[in-house]
Formats: sequence, C-alpha cells, structure tokens
Amino acid sequence: MGDNQHDVVVVGGGIAGCFAAATAAAAGLDVVQLERKPRERGGFIACGDAIKSPRNPSDYPGPIDMDAIADDESVLVDNNIDRIEFWDEQLDVRKVLPYETSSNVVDRYEFGQRLLEQAADCGVEQHYDTVVNEVLQNGRVTGVEAIRQGEPVTYECDVVVDAAGAQSILQDMVDFEGLDTPGDSTFEMPHYTHFGSAYREIIETEEPVSYHDAIVGKPLEELGYIWYFPRTPTQINVGLGFQMNKEPIPLVDRLRRDVENRPEFQDADVAEKFDGKNKLGSSIALRRPLDSMVAPGYLAAGGAAGTTHPITGKGIRGAAYSGYSAGRAAVQAIEDGDVSEDGLWEHNRWLYREHGEAAKLASWDAYNVAASSIDVSVLRAVTALLPEAELREIVGTAREVDNLSSKALVATGVLKNFVSEYRKGTLDRLGVSAGELYDAVRGVRTTRRYVSEYERQYDAYPADRAAFDAWQSDRDRIDRAFYDALELAPSEHKY
Repeated sequence: MGDNQHDVVVVGGGIAGCFAAATAAAAGLDVVQLERKPRERGGFIACGDAIKSPRNPSDYPGPIDMDAIADDESVLVDNNIDRIEFWDEQLDVRKVLPYETSSNVVDRYEFGQRLLEQAADCGVEQHYDTVVNEVLQNGRVTGVEAIRQGEPVTYECDVVVDAAGAQSILQDMVDFEGLDTPGDSTFEMPHYTHFGSAYREIIETEEPVSYHDAIVGKPLEELGYIWYFPRTPTQINVGLGFQMNKEPIPLVDRLRRDVENRPEFQDADVAEKFDGKNKLGSSIALRRPLDSMVAPGYLAAGGAAGTTHPITGKGIRGAAYSGYSAGRAAVQAIEDGDVSEDGLWEHNRWLYREHGEAAKLASWDAYNVAASSIDVSVLRAVTALLPEAELREIVGTAREVDNLSSKALVATGVLKNFVSEYRKGTLDRLGVSAGELYDAVRGVRTTRRYVSEYERQYDAYPADRAAFDAWQSDRDRIDRAFYDALELAPSEHKY
C-alpha cells in the first residue's frame, strides 16, 4: 500500500490513543491512528468499566466532547453508583466507602466507539486491522512498520505516541539506549512484575441485584480482588485481577467458582457480544507512572505510561488526561522543531507538576509496595481493623488522614475495630497473631508517612531534562529508606 508520512502516529485505539490523536489533530497536525482491531470492535476491551466525573474537564481535557458522550444513553453515564463496598464474606466484614459525588459503571464498548468517532471528527485518519511489527529509529523514533489488512505499510512521522496499553509491544521494539540523548535515556522500561492480570464477564441476572448502586470488591487468596460492578441493576461486570509478582491464579475458574456460589447469579447468563460470550482478559499496570514517559520522537500514554491506579487498577481517567498530555506535547515539540527528550519533556512536566495526578498515583504506589510484603491473611485482618476513612484514602487519591485529629480518630477506630473483630474470632479464623497484626498496622502508619514524602518529591518533579538525574537520585534514596523501614529483602524491592 506504499509509505505514509505524517506529523504524528498514534498506536492504539483506546482512550489514551483517542485523546492523544484528537488533541494533536485539533491543533492542525496530520495524525494517523493505528488500531489492530476492526472498526466495529474498537473499544471492546477487558475493563472494570468504572468511571467517575466524566464531565470534569480537568480529568478529561482536550477537544473530546465528554458531555456529548455522557449524554449518549448507550454509554450508561447515569450516576448509578454512590459508594464502594469491600466484602470479606468469610470474616463477615463489610466496609462501606461513600462517594462524595456519584460514579458510574459504563458500557466500555459504547464509550470506546464514541471516542473513536470523535477522534475522527477532529480530523484523525484512522487505520483499522493494522498491527505494528517494528519501530523505525535513527537517533530518534521516526515511525513504525505494520501489517494493514494483510499488506505491509511503513508509517513515517515526527512523533510516535505509544498508546498500546500495558506491556506495550512498542517498548520492546525501541532500542532506547540507541537514541540520541545527552546522557542515559530517561525513559523507564517497566518490569513484568509491575503489572497485573485481569479477567471479566458481563453477566445478566433475572432480578436486580441488591448492590445495584455500589461497586463491590472482595479479597482473593493472592494480592488482588474480585469485583462486582453493576452497569444496570441486572447487568453486572464481574471480574477479578491479581498482581503478577504473586503466584498465578486460574482467573476463569476462580471467577466461575465465586459466581456459582452467589444466589443472585444462579439463573444468570453471560451476555452475548460479537457472536460469542462477552468475556475478556487483559493485563493492567499496577505500578507508579513511569519516571519519564518520553524519548526522542516517542511519547507513552495510558497503560503504556503506567497511569492506572496502582491499587485498584482503575485507568480510564489516567488514560484520558495522559493521552491529552501526549498530544499536547507532540504539538508543541513539532511546532518548536524539537522532538528530542528536551523538546518532549513537557509531557512529563504537565502530568507530574501542572495536572499533578501522576504525582498522586506515584505516591500511592507505596501502599501497593507495602501490601505486597504482607501475607494475605494478615492483609485481610488489617483491612477489617482499619476504619473507613483510612481505606478511602488508600483506594482514592485524596488525602483525608492528614492532621492530628484525623490520625487520633483513625487510631481510635483501629482499637475499636480490634475489640470487635477479636470478639468475633476474626484473628483466629485467619490464623493471625496479635503480634503480626501489630506489625502490619505499624507498617500502614509507616507507609502513610512515606506516601507524604513521595508526594513532596513528585511535586518537585523537574521542569526540564537537566534536573532529572538529581531528582531521580533523591527519589531512589526515598525508595531505599522505605524498603528498609518495611524490612524488605532485596528480592522484594519493586523498583
């Protein structure tokens, strides 16, 4: 089919890809978006489908009209969710974490279809059935080679935006050390243990479920959780995910075992989609956002940049604002005639300093590190003891326990819950000693202190490439101190 020359090549038709492509095209650049799926399957991915505040322009910036998408009834933005519930049924523990404003469980496929339509309306050229099999580089990334509808195609460009998701194949193809940089490449290659495996089914029940206005999480025997996320009172996104640095779980069988034991699912069916059952699996990033998401001629966004929540795995919002940031940085760099690390650094700066959500996610990853070091039985006991305010802080990205009175209330709540759970025999059922529990609760307090230290460090993320090495050295010092405080063996260090 010949060669193609563009300003920007966006690899991926998901949320990050659509926001990046639309942002660059709306600014007048020549943008092509490559998607491996056919057009009719765009947006059909494994996802928990939870999305909060879709009309908030700070969470979903750029030319994509989120109001129009939210107004589309097929997307299911109806503010049906008003709380998170954590169930540990074996222990008879239920934690209720109300939302200050309502949330949603959307139809992710319909949402993805609307995004693709809007990107096209912004002037993005979209190539479906296109699989990238090589990255071109010559001092900088200069394009990609792909197979489109069975034929080889070369795409040349000034900037490639990698929106190919967690464990992006592009990152394996780029020789980052072979690019022209003033020192070592700043781009951070993630490790496989920084990811999780997930699987979900869309189940249709005959009667409305009692938790139709809540998203429900339940603990797994490894670090992870089972979820029930209601799209409607009778259509439930049921899934599970776990961290890849733990023993593998047979996801399909484990979910089936849980569903078969739930009375509301006894006569339920898995929904149909594309002449088959609506079942999908995927990998997700469960780590802090990459230290640097840029290289000469290259930007990473969404799952490829690690902008998912490192504890819950929620990634829709992170994909949107990081995609916008990548498109914005590409426009600025191309207009300036500088697509080097320095020229593309605005992507890092905006995410960490101006928008700031990446800094919060990076800080909250400390909770993931701490949880990975604790036996699951002890972790379940700690969850039973922690009051709702503390849990809201851990699974969210807003500081709640940040003053003396709040800390005193948390301490009082832990003591109160300890007495209650001790009387119920929770600790005995889990085989957890009081000493183990004390150490774990102390670890939560230590982790909260380091979350604050990480926040200060990431808030001071360098505004340009020149200060990055010194900043990273300071951050690595915090890592080492945190690992020492948790008494982690080197084999348990995450980074």
